[in-house]
Amino acid sequence: MRGQTSRLSLKNAKEKSAEEILKSADPVSDAEALFFLSSLLSSHDKVLEAFLDSSRTPQEKEVLASSLLPSPSPLASRISSLLSSLLWSRREDVAWAADEMGKECLMEGAKKKGSLQKVRGEMESFQSVALSNPLLDRCLSDKLASFSKRTDLCQKILPEAFEPESRAFCKRCAQKEGGRYSEKLLRETEKITSFLGEVGIEVRCASPLSKAQEESLKDAYFKKMKKPVHIRQILDPSLVGGFSVRCGAEVTDMSAEAQLRALSGAMKKKMAFSIKI
Repeated sequence: MRGQTSRLSLKNAKEKSAEEILKSADPVSDAEALFFLSSLLSSHDKVLEAFLDSSRTPQEKEVLASSLLPSPSPLASRISSLLSSLLWSRREDVAWAADEMGKECLMEGAKKKGSLQKVRGEMESFQSVALSNPLLDRCLSDKLASFSKRTDLCQKILPEAFEPESRAFCKRCAQKEGGRYSEKLLRETEKITSFLGEVGIEVRCASPLSKAQEESLKDAYFKKMKKPVHIRQILDPSLVGGFSVRCGAEVTDMSAEAQLRALSGAMKKKMAFSIKI
């Protein structure tokens, strides 16, 4: 968990750079520049120290960022300078914030084009591919493989038809270490759902939900959460029938197996009561 100071600084950075991000001519390139700087800040202490050096002016830090980037991105340079001027709970949170600002560029860029929901759908489909292929999931999460090898593998298997923002999100998840690839993708799709002002629920089912079931679930959770609902379905052949629903930490099990367990428990209680009588 990030400290309160870091979360407030990130919020401050988003507010101060919102207008510039919306005006970005190439949000994907700007996002990838911020991802590059984030990786540098997290892996090179001297670079991080230079950005946090209070004796350097914001202009000097912009020049520093520009000199480190493989291709020009004035927006990424300005955002990096802005991040270095804020307070952070931990030094390493500057790299985390640069990464988050890169994702902000991708989401705002896709939203501006009207394709953010499509991006989420493409990322969910790619996550399903990773979940159904444990070897692929491990390869894209392998700490022993280099940053570039994981990126190259992801680049090769990503569908060409994907939106540029989807491809950038998926590649970024492969670049970052820590946790399974499919879990990292899930966190990013949940972030997009929150950005869209929706509540996400995960439904595990043996076969796809009918339209009537989808609408019924959306209506029930809309009444409960007071927000539009996005359903992410995961097909689970181990379920005999019915489905289970996860909303945050809350899980509601409506699978056939759960109903049989409940019935069995009720019958045992009834039999025990009868024996006592």
